[in-house]
Amino acid sequence: MIKLKSKKTRMGIMLFLVPALVIYLVFQIIPIIGSIYFSLVDWNGIAGSAPKFVGLKNYIDAFHNADFILSLKNMARMVIISVICHTPIALLMAVAINTKCKGYRIFKALFFVPTVFPLTAVGLMWYFIFMPTGSFNSLLEVIGLSDLVMPWLVDPSTAMNTIVFVNVWAGVGYYMVIILAGLTTIPDDVYEAAAIDGATSIQKFFKITVPMLKPILAMCILMDIIGSVKVFDLVFAMTGGGPNGLTNLPTTLMYNEAFKYNHYGVGSAIGIIIMVICIVGTVGSNLITNRKKAE
Repeated sequence: MIKLKSKKTRMGIMLFLVPALVIYLVFQIIPIIGSIYFSLVDWNGIAGSAPKFVGLKNYIDAFHNADFILSLKNMARMVIISVICHTPIALLMAVAINTKCKGYRIFKALFFVPTVFPLTAVGLMWYFIFMPTGSFNSLLEVIGLSDLVMPWLVDPSTAMNTIVFVNVWAGVGYYMVIILAGLTTIPDDVYEAAAIDGATSIQKFFKITVPMLKPILAMCILMDIIGSVKVFDLVFAMTGGGPNGLTNLPTTLMYNEAFKYNHYGVGSAIGIIIMVICIVGTVGSNLITNRKKAE
């Protein structure tokens, strides 16, 4: 009877898992398999035209493409600056709000608002702010800094950095909320005991808050790496990859190759490369985190 009941329980669990497994198979596994297939063929995406098998040629062509190498450098800059800025700033904001100072609810809402908006809308908003006749240049002129006025999204020296700044601005509130949730799990007794021992606020921060938030901070860094690698909306809305492709990321290059130039093979190959980068980043981050836990 026990075995029968156990078998029924397992069958019930499997039945509940089937819808999720079907959705995951249809919208994740099958598209990945399809992308791998198309990355190995030369196809223009037109129905009726036969794909021509070319093996790894699309991958080789991608890595011999100067635009793709530049997009990888832009992606690396996006990832590094985002990781350096997002988690530390979000941590400081979360700690400040967690003190429940006067008006903390208002600040919490204001910091989180950018996360609510779609990235495309955020990109368009900042496009109109940073355009040559936009409000930012107008503000610089009003406060007497006319020498700093420039076409921020057109000048090659500032275009990519401007997009990175917007990406940091748009995402910091999201990580703040995650860290804020982690702060609520730290017992007040720990801080009270530290205060009795004479610990200062800075000592509490570095000796209690940061160590006890390490799993949360590691998760934020991992999510930030993957999110920064997959950024598409901001670049597409703000510059479209310009000027002259200098702000392209692998995601925008993938879009252009597949849907603008009808090079579905090359576009699929870039997509698979992006997926591999995400997997490597995830595994690497987990290995570093687990090693630190072991120590």
